[in-house]
Amino acid sequence: MGLGLLYVTHPNEKDAEALCNSLLDENLIACANLFPINSIFNWENEKTKENEIVSLIKFNKNKIDEIEKRIKELHPYEVPCIIRISATANNEFENWVNNQ
Repeated sequence: MGLGLLYVTHPNEKDAEALCNSLLDENLIACANLFPINSIFNWENEKTKENEIVSLIKFNKNKIDEIEKRIKELHPYEVPCIIRISATANNEFENWVNNQ
């Protein structure tokens, strides 16, 4: 199995919570942490600055395809940021994540 981490940006806390709650309700993820961030990026040839929310999502790596599919279905962005992060954790935590 193994621990998986996703870094996902959201336009606001309401949308981040709704998406993460859906993933929790569907038993796709173990948990998510939400952080406010300031983002600067180019979009449609214009430099843009936005306040966003990042979710750091912990899950069983066997579920990655289903999780990414659901994020794309639920996410309000045309091009959602979904970054896979390689990670390991203490055995007890990894076991908890894998059993969710």
